[in-house]
Amino acid sequence: MAYYLAVANRKGGVGKSTISVMLAHAFAVWGYKRVLLIDLDAQSNSSLILLGGSQWIETQRHSKNVAAFIEDRMYAMNPIADYIVQKAGDVTDAQGRVPQLSLLPGSLAFEDMQDELITHYSRHNTPFRQAKLKCANHFRQALGFAAPLADVVIMDCAPGLSNATAAALALAAKVVVPFRPDAVSEFAVDRIASIIEGKPYDDTMAIPPEQRRYICVANAVRPGGRDETIIDTIAFNHPTLASRVLQSPDIANAFDWSDERQTMEEKYGPSVGMLRALYDELLETLGADAAAPARKPA
Repeated sequence: MAYYLAVANRKGGVGKSTISVMLAHAFAVWGYKRVLLIDLDAQSNSSLILLGGSQWIETQRHSKNVAAFIEDRMYAMNPIADYIVQKAGDVTDAQGRVPQLSLLPGSLAFEDMQDELITHYSRHNTPFRQAKLKCANHFRQALGFAAPLADVVIMDCAPGLSNATAAALALAAKVVVPFRPDAVSEFAVDRIASIIEGKPYDDTMAIPPEQRRYICVANAVRPGGRDETIIDTIAFNHPTLASRVLQSPDIANAFDWSDERQTMEEKYGPSVGMLRALYDELLETLGADAAAPARKPA
């Protein structure tokens, strides 16, 4: 059964999609895992990176996306596999083999669909709180159907705290919290930490760091002392990977879609070592279920 990993932060613009795609590539290529990325953000950045614009548009035309899947489950029981795009991405392993990376694409209609779901469960004068609980359960069950289809399920969450994000946080064995080292990141990390642990801030801080369900990742780090000061402050209170994702044109260019598949070294250029360090360190924090070696293809 799949190991569920959420990538989340209530603050936007911190690189959730960047980190989600990087980890999906790493688990699929270096870990030889069956990886499914579920795009829960209506902006669909992960989907655009993994499919390119033209193919993503086709998933919208043919209702092969997360919004269609969740909405259809209100009335039918179509299998999640019907909505998943296989062989997503534009990378290969070092031997030129296509990794087992699939995608449940995002949709611009996803936010409206969530409103429709609340309306669906609010019928017959059902109290709003009860309808919201039913809606959250709908999401958890729907996302849970992906478990037999992958070794690792990565859920790229939207900013804020939608019903879909709340379900992803509840379902995840671990939550990766990307942050940019800026003036407001400390408050954003404090808030998402309390939400993930389901406790007030002081009670969350009382949990030993190694027992918390989340791990922070500094993203878009610039050279110089100011960024390091902010990272050190966050790392003092929250479990944080020592590996950082530096602000780099190599990373930005890596997410331009290519019609021809590339190796990880070709895709990420000189930054591939930074991604490898991030992936290796993250594996150490996830435990045996996620880090167990998979069988390499023949």
